Amino acid sequence: MNKLLIAVVAISILAGCTQTQTKQSAYPKMYGDEKPLSMLVVPAINESTAADSADLLNVTVAQPFVNHGYYVMSVPIVQDIFKKEGIVSGKQLMGRSTSMFKKNFGADSVLFLTIEHWDTNYMVIAGNVTVGIEYVLISTSTDEVLWSYEQKVVVDTGSNSGNIIADLIITAISTAVTDYVPVAAQVHNAAVKALPYGKYHPKNGKDGNEKSVETKKKEGALEVEA
Repeated sequence: MNKLLIAVVAISILAGCTQTQTKQSAYPKMYGDEKPLSMLVVPAINESTAADSADLLNVTVAQPFVNHGYYVMSVPIVQDIFKKEGIVSGKQLMGRSTSMFKKNFGADSVLFLTIEHWDTNYMVIAGNVTVGIEYVLISTSTDEVLWSYEQKVVVDTGSNSGNIIADLIITAISTAVTDYVPVAAQVHNAAVKALPYGKYHPKNGKDGNEKSVETKKKEGALEVEA
């Protein structure tokens, strides 16, 4: 069977073009008064057609951010608490002040995830699976957006052995059995590279001059109910 070719693609859209800035200039609030230590992940907003994508995403989201120096509250426990309150999607929390997460959980920041792509594409001997996620990190003190990013990973499942019949079979099988969990992990690991390091990482506060590719940066504060 052919090896899966993994292409990590950073999708950067800002005013119709890609702009590369330093982390400090791109996300100044992360280097000023807002230096979140803890992070709470709310249930993912699923805009894909894969009903189980949010559950699979929860398996992989915490570790990359922990490795980047942040304390991430237990995702399964938090998700279970939300579920008991009838909240299964972060969309149900949009428009509310995030201060409630500081009050009830003690979290400094809240991470909203939107699953934009969770797709399988199969075209005869060509195939791929795509996972694309938008990240928005919000301060629970000010409702300000601290960091936002989009990342997409495409895994090529096509075969090119020279035998058309064999390629058809191999591509179909490879596309069907591709595990989305490691693909989602690839997305997270690529995305956190643009995030300023947290307090629990030795590079915290020392990475301001590192380059960061902006993607759909969201300015200002989150709109909240009066």
